[in-house]
Amino acid sequence: MSVSNELKKGALVNFVGVVGKMAAPAFLVSVNRLFGPDIFGFFITANIAIEIIIAFLTSGFKDGAMIFVSRFADNKEEHEDLYTSLSNSFLWSVGISGIVLLLYISFGDNLLESVYGDEFTDGLSIMFSIMIYSIPIMAFEKVVLAATQGLKIMKYEALSNGWLRPLALLVFSIFFWFFDPTETGMAVAYLATQILLFVVSIYIFSRELSWKGLFQAFKKFRIDKELLDFAIPQNINMTLNRFITGIDVLMLPAFGFSATAVGFYGAGSMLIREIRSVKFIFSSAFAPHIVRLHKLKKYEELSHHFSKTAAWIATIAIPIILLMAIFKDYLLVFIHPEYGGDSSFMYYLLPIPYLFCSFSLAGNVVSMTGHSKLTLMNSFIVASTNTVLNMILIPDYGIVGAAIASSIAMFILNGFEVVEAKVVASTRFYLRDMLRPHLAGISSALVFALLFQTMPWFTDSLTGEFSLAAIVLTVFALFIGKDLILKVKAKI
Repeated sequence: MSVSNELKKGALVNFVGVVGKMAAPAFLVSVNRLFGPDIFGFFITANIAIEIIIAFLTSGFKDGAMIFVSRFADNKEEHEDLYTSLSNSFLWSVGISGIVLLLYISFGDNLLESVYGDEFTDGLSIMFSIMIYSIPIMAFEKVVLAATQGLKIMKYEALSNGWLRPLALLVFSIFFWFFDPTETGMAVAYLATQILLFVVSIYIFSRELSWKGLFQAFKKFRIDKELLDFAIPQNINMTLNRFITGIDVLMLPAFGFSATAVGFYGAGSMLIREIRSVKFIFSSAFAPHIVRLHKLKKYEELSHHFSKTAAWIATIAIPIILLMAIFKDYLLVFIHPEYGGDSSFMYYLLPIPYLFCSFSLAGNVVSMTGHSKLTLMNSFIVASTNTVLNMILIPDYGIVGAAIASSIAMFILNGFEVVEAKVVASTRFYLRDMLRPHLAGISSALVFALLFQTMPWFTDSLTGEFSLAAIVLTVFALFIGKDLILKVKAKI
C-alpha cells in the first residue's frame, strides 16, 4: 500500500474519532447550563493546568514510544528493544507523576493562593485536589495509545480520545450533577472519566502488545539512554507548547478577572481551539511515515506528502474557521445566556487554528526526526514571549489582549518550525501542492468582510447569518472545485 493510501486510511479512522469529539461542544453546553459559568471557569483553569502537567510527564515518552515501537515492531528479533523502550516510558512517566502528587499535597494550596488570591483559589483548590489524582492513570493510557500508533493501528486513539473521552465526560458530568452540583461533582466526573479510559487502555495493551514482554523488560530493566535523550527535551518542549496555548486562560484570573469572565473567555477559546482537531485527523496517521521516509532519506517524497497533507488539513479547517467567525455570538449565547457580552475577542483567536492547521505539521516533522532539543528551544522562546505579551496586553486590553498575545505566539512558533523542517530535516512546503485552500480561504474571507461591513442585514438575524454562511462557503467551494476540475481534465 502506498504512503498516500495508508495515510488516507489512517486519516479516515482518525476522522471517525474527530466526529466523536462533537460531544465536546455538548459537554461545554451541559457544564455551563448545569453547573454554571463560575464552575466552568474553575474547571477550565484546572483542566489546562492538568494538561500542562500531563504534557510534562508523558509527551516525550509517548512520542518516544511511538517512534521506537514503529522502529522495532516489524522485526521479532528487535522486540526486546521495543519492550525496553516501553518499560522506560511507563516507569518514568507514571513514576514521576507520583512525585508531582506529593508536591501538590505538600505545597499545592499555597501555590494556588499566591498566584490567584483567596477568592479564585477557593473553588479552584477543590477541583484541583480531586482532578490531580488522574495524572498517573492518564500517563499510562497515553503511552499505551502511542504504542499502538507505532504499530500503525489508529483505531484505538480514535476510539479513546475521539469518542470515549468526550462522551464519558459528558455523561459523567450530567450524572454527578444530580448528586453534587458543585465544584466537587464536576471534578469527580473528570476523575471518573480518566479511570474509565485507564481500564480501556489495559484492555488495549492486552490485545495488541505483550504483558509478558513488558514484565521481562522490567525484570531485566536497563535505562534506554536514546529514549531519554529524546523524551526529556520533548517533555519540556510539549509542556511549554501546552503552556503557550493555555497561558491566556491561566493568567486572566491572576490579573483579577472573575471566574465568570474566565469562563466566558474559556468557552470561546475552547470552541475555537477544537478546530485544531482537524490537524490530528492526519498528523497522527502521518507521524510513522515521517520516521520511515526520513530514515530512508526520501526527502523529496516526504516533502510532497508533507505539503499535500497540510493542504488536506487546511481544506477542512478553513471553512470551519469562517463559520466560527460568522456564528460566534449565537454559539456563546447557546452555551449559556449569561455569555451575552462582547465576543469580538474570538476574531483575535481565529488565527490560532488557521496557523496550526496550515503550518504546524512542520513541528511534527522536526520532532519525529529526533530534533527534540530544537523544538524545546522553540517552545522556551515562544512561551517566554507569550507570557510577556500577556503581562503587557491583558491589563490594558483584557480578554482581547489575551487573545492577541496567543495568536502572535502561534505565528512565531509556526515560523520557527517551517524553517527548521527545511534546515534540519530537508523537508519543505511545496506551494503548488498546498496553495489552493489558502487562496479559497482568502477569497471567502474578503467576501465575508465586504458583506459584513456593507450589508447589515446579513448580521441582524440568524437567517441573515445563515445566508452569509452559504455565500461564503459557496465561494470557497468554487475555488476548491475549480482545482478538482483541472486535475480531472489533466488526467483525461
